[in-house]
Amino acid sequence: MAMKERIKKSFSAAAREYDKRAELQLEAGRELIKRLELFRPEGPILDVGAGTGRLTPREGVCLDIALEMVRLCRGRGRPALCGDGEELPFKEESFGGAISNFALQWTDVKRSFKEVYRVLKRGGLFILSIPVEGSLKSLFRCWREVGSSLPLFNFPREDEVFREFLNLFDVVEFERLELKREFKSPREALRAVTGVGAKNPFGRPKVKEVLRFLELYSKEPVVEYRVLFISGRKV
Repeated sequence: MAMKERIKKSFSAAAREYDKRAELQLEAGRELIKRLELFRPEGPILDVGAGTGRLTPREGVCLDIALEMVRLCRGRGRPALCGDGEELPFKEESFGGAISNFALQWTDVKRSFKEVYRVLKRGGLFILSIPVEGSLKSLFRCWREVGSSLPLFNFPREDEVFREFLNLFDVVEFERLELKREFKSPREALRAVTGVGAKNPFGRPKVKEVLRFLELYSKEPVVEYRVLFISGRKV
């Protein structure tokens, strides 16, 4: 199964439980909404990777790659389409603003940023939060100690994200935040990641590898994300 198909399937399966488990994602989303309320872009707003639509403003249009997420957005009364952030199904200059929270790390950021730029009107604002390299460092460290041949997901590098953003948008503000939660057990910590749909898109590990990982992860069952926030205008 191709990586994008795995991502679609995984997030669709997690859709009903997403809002219950996505504490850190929603914490980042609240920070993003503060910026949206501060800068107040005019016109319709596109939410790229909207998830359940919980953070999408009333005048917003939701887009998500997972069909079950799209259905939940529609249940919240938001216009919603199933689509890929790398190929937005909208005409040029359709939106006065765009937001994306904890979503574009699953895409080629260069392609996604170009698509957001294309569908924004001149002067339109793009507000982004994206977890970057250094996220899930405790989990990844334990997995590397297992010695599995299954590769880990690579979060985009902060300098790469910033460079591609600057190529298209005039930066209004940016900030880096470290978000972290401690858990009572490694299984609870792991569910906080995989339970929202963020499973390894490269395949499933062997049972003995999972058991060894849980043994190692029990020493420090934490989930942490290094999140980059950037707001910028199309000129």
